[in-house]
Amino acid sequence: MVTSAVPVARAQEGPVLTPPELVEGVRPEVEPGWLAPGERVEVVLLLRIGTDGRVEEAEVAGGAGEPFDAAALEAARALVFRPATRDGAPIVARIRFAIAFEGPAPPPEPPPPPRGGVLEGRVEGAGGAPIAGAAIVVTGDADPIDATSDAAGRFRLELPPGEYALEVDAPGHVARAETVEVIAGEAVTLTLGLEAVPAEVEDDGEELGVTAVIERPRREVTRRTLEGEILTQTAGTRGDALRVIELLPGVARPPFGSGQIVIRGAAPGDSEVFLNGVSVPLLYHFGGLTSFYNSRLLERVDFYPGNFSVRYGRRIGGVIEVEPRDPSSRDFRGVLDINLIDASLLIEIPIGDNAGIALAARRSYIDFFLNDVLPAGTLSLTAAPVYYDYQLVFAWRPTREDRLRLFVYGSSDEFRTAFDSDGFERPFSLDLATQFHRVQADWRHEYDDTLTQEITLAGGWTGLVIGVGDVFGLDAEFVPLTMRAEWRLKLHEDVQVRWGLDWTYTPTTLAFRAAGSPTQGEGAPSSGGTGARSAAAFEGAAYRPGLYLEYTLRPVRPLTLVLGARVDYYRDIGEWSFDPRASARLALDEQWTIKAGLGIFSQPPEFQQSAPGVGNPDLGVTTSVHASAGVELRLDQTWRFDVEGYYKHIFDRVTGTAGGVPPFYVNEGLGRIYGLELSARIQATPGFPLVGILSYTLSRSERLDRDGEWRLFDFDQTHILTTALVWRIGDGWEAGAAFRLISGNPYTAVVGSIYDVGADRYRPIYGPINGERNPFFTRLDLRIEKMFVIENVFRLAIYLDVQNVYNAENREAITYSYDYRSSADVLGLPILPSLGIRGEL
Repeated sequence: MVTSAVPVARAQEGPVLTPPELVEGVRPEVEPGWLAPGERVEVVLLLRIGTDGRVEEAEVAGGAGEPFDAAALEAARALVFRPATRDGAPIVARIRFAIAFEGPAPPPEPPPPPRGGVLEGRVEGAGGAPIAGAAIVVTGDADPIDATSDAAGRFRLELPPGEYALEVDAPGHVARAETVEVIAGEAVTLTLGLEAVPAEVEDDGEELGVTAVIERPRREVTRRTLEGEILTQTAGTRGDALRVIELLPGVARPPFGSGQIVIRGAAPGDSEVFLNGVSVPLLYHFGGLTSFYNSRLLERVDFYPGNFSVRYGRRIGGVIEVEPRDPSSRDFRGVLDINLIDASLLIEIPIGDNAGIALAARRSYIDFFLNDVLPAGTLSLTAAPVYYDYQLVFAWRPTREDRLRLFVYGSSDEFRTAFDSDGFERPFSLDLATQFHRVQADWRHEYDDTLTQEITLAGGWTGLVIGVGDVFGLDAEFVPLTMRAEWRLKLHEDVQVRWGLDWTYTPTTLAFRAAGSPTQGEGAPSSGGTGARSAAAFEGAAYRPGLYLEYTLRPVRPLTLVLGARVDYYRDIGEWSFDPRASARLALDEQWTIKAGLGIFSQPPEFQQSAPGVGNPDLGVTTSVHASAGVELRLDQTWRFDVEGYYKHIFDRVTGTAGGVPPFYVNEGLGRIYGLELSARIQATPGFPLVGILSYTLSRSERLDRDGEWRLFDFDQTHILTTALVWRIGDGWEAGAAFRLISGNPYTAVVGSIYDVGADRYRPIYGPINGERNPFFTRLDLRIEKMFVIENVFRLAIYLDVQNVYNAENREAITYSYDYRSSADVLGLPILPSLGIRGEL
């Protein structure tokens, strides 16, 4: 205990009085248990101090009760003061004096545990069947930790960083031991295959001899960085994991954030998005505000900017594979997210021990915000997206070897314009709408540890409407039917083979209108036509089967080779394609990896390009050669770097005919794309609470039309700089920022106009195709979120996500007056704050 003595009153004052001053104190005697740790009690005494500075009398003026009053009086008798004085002479004085009693100091706060990681995985037996009730023991520096696998064979532990010994045992199986390293801020995901105990029986009449034959079990380790989940909190993503793709090197930006994606200088239609092997028309809703699929139902996203596997075909750009996860078969879960842009709901319901269902839906109301909330005149010309999407996912494991899943999902987008046209006789008009709905089922069967089969069937409907004023219109309906069947065989620890069937059948209806010719070549703007309006309609079907075969080889342990080939047939144009591909990765050590790839990629013409009456049914296949090489460096647990150069050459590119005369399209174009990508990734570690991505792409995308000269492609973006950072502040707080600086898209300028007497309208005179470029696109987004955890069951988050913080006026297009003498900029979305609340059960 500690005693402190502080005067609380003085001797009576006079002209030259000096009060007593404590010279020597004493610790009062207090028995253990009188005061709790950190508790404090004061006793105020009235003391008479003699001329020698000693206490002559003491009485309690403000007591705290026994035993403190008695202890204070006892301590007061041992106090020594410097006596009070009057004109320098010692005098007797009476003062009030406080003696404080303090309990023992509370034990020091234990140091915060080191920021941990996650050890999770799945225990499975023959054929990948889950093993429930497997005993898992994890031993590190502290006491062993026990866990048990659930009905799906899964387990999850949060552990401090360090190395652990892992032991897994289950009845009827051979026990297994592993050593794993848990890293702060990361998760280690293990697939632990246990071998059943086979027996060779020898009956000698006396005892039963059992000999276990054990092979080394399959071990698959995936290090999933938790920072990827944190990046869904990046400013501007609004908690959408798929929006993180925008931050990756090589990903450009389409006009208006139209929901398409531009990968390595390729047209949006040259790349494709798959959901578990089935093509979907859009990754993002119009405006790019959010993706078409709820992020909380995702298992992973694979992004291939080029040199992708032969599993994917019919595209010469890039591929994005969205792999959904199974709904929870253990716990009921719910997430409700409401903000100023849209609202979404997710519910997961377990069904028995081996099945679950999830339902999710989202609807935007940003059109209401832009058109009805903002004061009139705030926006002179702005495009506002309207969208909704929904998902139903059902997963069932009827046996240990089988998994059945059903997906029902869809998305709808409309792109409306709000434009003050007082100064224009012919205002700008852009109408885009798309809907797609899918029903998809897949069955996976694992015969054993070496052979896996997966079959997917899907069907649906897609509608597309494009209208650009009175100069162009396209209404299209597609009914895509898909079947994929794939087998994966592990021939050896270092030899794996994959082969499969990729089959699509798509009945199509097209209705086309245009002023003048039914086509304008890529990069060639419409001038309103040079003759009467034309219109055409088409009904038909595209039948496109494909076969592929791929080997993954490790001739030596540091080197991995992937060799494959693909064959496709396109019945609508009567053409075949053969695409061989190869890639290699050489791990020099734990930090440095060299990678390279070379392959041929083929793509059929779009439906409207090859449809009779609208396009040319005799078109051939467009072919592209991809070549790339790069280096990866993992400096430590915080920093990762990647440098990659690439070149793409495009042959037999589809272009419009001169003057738009029949057959309207021909395979007479070329293309070339080359660039350099740099990226750095920051991962949070103990004492370093930042995570983020920094990427820069330097590229050039050019096209050659018939006998013309090389020109810039419509989506050429020389410089693409993106950066995103998230700061884990602590106590449930997180803040983030994202910045994008991107070269504007090229465009063909109007340099004059002429008056067409016959048509009674002005027609523009254009300069060189894509001879001008829009200004740089810039945008800064900020986000802050506070998470509250209520009884470890319910989580409530309040967040503010502001896109385009400084309200940059990014030009997306230009519209002209009726005589083309005046123009106005078509601007992208203005500053867009989104205050939201999210509840999670």
